[in-house]
Amino acid sequence: MKDANRKNSFYKHFVQLALNGRISLFLGAGGSRDAGYPSWKDLFAPMAKELGIKIDEATDYYKLAQYYVNNFGSAELRKRINEAINKISSDGKLINDLINVGFSNIWTTNFDNTIENAYQKRGYLINKVFSDSDLSNVDLTKRTNIFKLNGDIYNIDKIVATQSDYETYSDTHKLFLTFFKRELVSNTFLFIGYSFTDHLVLDCLSEIARYLDGSTNYHYALMKDRPQNTNFKFFVDDLEKRYRIRVLLVNSYKEIPEIIQKLNIMIQNKRIFISGSFSDQSIDIENYSHAFASALCSGLYKNDYRIVNGIGRRFGTHLIGYANKYLAEEGIRSVEKYLIIKPFVEKGAKSAEKKKTLRKQVINQCGASIFIFGENDGNSVYSSSGVMEEFQIAKNLHKVIIPIAYPGKASEEIWRTVKNNITEYPYLEKEIDSLKSTTPLKKLINIITNILDVTLNKYH
Repeated sequence: MKDANRKNSFYKHFVQLALNGRISLFLGAGGSRDAGYPSWKDLFAPMAKELGIKIDEATDYYKLAQYYVNNFGSAELRKRINEAINKISSDGKLINDLINVGFSNIWTTNFDNTIENAYQKRGYLINKVFSDSDLSNVDLTKRTNIFKLNGDIYNIDKIVATQSDYETYSDTHKLFLTFFKRELVSNTFLFIGYSFTDHLVLDCLSEIARYLDGSTNYHYALMKDRPQNTNFKFFVDDLEKRYRIRVLLVNSYKEIPEIIQKLNIMIQNKRIFISGSFSDQSIDIENYSHAFASALCSGLYKNDYRIVNGIGRRFGTHLIGYANKYLAEEGIRSVEKYLIIKPFVEKGAKSAEKKKTLRKQVINQCGASIFIFGENDGNSVYSSSGVMEEFQIAKNLHKVIIPIAYPGKASEEIWRTVKNNITEYPYLEKEIDSLKSTTPLKKLINIITNILDVTLNKYH
């Protein structure tokens, strides 16, 4: 990365936007290359050769496609595109890493289905939108929407590929453009694999800037540097000054997945999984559960963490209640962005593996896990308690683990296991003896948040 300050500013800003659900992805052809699909250059190179045209960085592929249609016909162009793109792809690591970021919506100029396939393999529901008529299926809250600006390979006759297609775009995709402009105003975009050689995005941003008199939000783009190209420097400068797109330059394309991976880690590290449950009816444990839940929610939220919980018996309801109370008192209306509830409610032996898989998915999206209470059947860490299982999962996933010893509960067993193997948890060496329910609550919460700040913020 060329500019360390710009990179750090991007991470800090984008992580916060991601946690608040205000990010969108714009994926160009370069983003699908590691899944086995061609770039625009690779797609059109054979056709350019037939026309005797040399492709360079300034090539307008809409015009090139138009020239090909003028000479060989529209059917032949679509046949060539179909042969190159309508094929089984591999799992692209970059695509999967991008999905982990948690974009609200994805916009792409690609014809292929690598994004859709990646979501479907995970069992995620999506809406695919590639024409105005599809907009009635858009659900901005329940599903990830994939907007395909140039159409879809499975509807090859309607793809946008030529200059003629592009020139009529504002008429054939009027509502589509309205949705796109709306999102450019409301969300922050990350552009990956997109060269901005066509004018669709820049025309939309230019129009928005005119209407809003320059008070628009900034977007980000990851692009490979071209130090030998003098024009490129001015191009990047123009993107920021006129279109409010901050470009983060990389020396090689392999740096882009590294940036996305780090971004994912930083987002995960702001989510804290809290594991705890109990069935006792005693006043002591009930009172401590209320007090601990209230203090923990306040401490985590004041330090800008998000809470993730599976609604463990009794304690889970206390935690959720105090989290909602804190957010309401602070006037925070988007509760779902601060309190992520993932109930593990499957019953029966056949559903045990499904429940475990769900726990893995949820804990893997968090940077740390805090353990309190939990049933203890006397079988040490191999207890059948859900808290014990969540501890084993967090340990296997190498998450930061903070156990709070409560007498006679699973969390005390976890605490003892951690203390006996403290070299595996170096971040707890100085504080392990204070991670007990007998520690004054204010001091305990300060210890917990300090551990989180030191261990998780090392990536900032």
